[in-house]
Amino acid sequence: MFIIRWLSLVLIVIALMLLGADVVSTMEKHGELVIRSLEQILMLFGADSKLAVQSNFPPQLANVCITIIGWPGWATFGVLGVILALIAPAPRKPSRPLPAPPPIGR
Repeated sequence: MFIIRWLSLVLIVIALMLLGADVVSTMEKHGELVIRSLEQILMLFGADSKLAVQSNFPPQLANVCITIIGWPGWATFGVLGVILALIAPAPRKPSRPLPAPPPIGR
């Protein structure tokens, strides 16, 4: 379960980085709102996600995936990260209490 918690943390950090990039781009354009979709972010890496989804998935599933790809990148990664964080169990507490520390002698 450590891997799921670690992956959720990584996804949340990526979401915060993408949100920060959108905020900086908005400030650079003097207040004109800039929100990059996941499709635009993948295009920066040279991946045409919409074409790949349409050619490899059945039409009903392709429509759902295209809708998700159209969401803002930070929302997509953030929602997935939060869902994984909620699924993964919290770390367990020790089964028996720890012994009391020895008294401080003066």
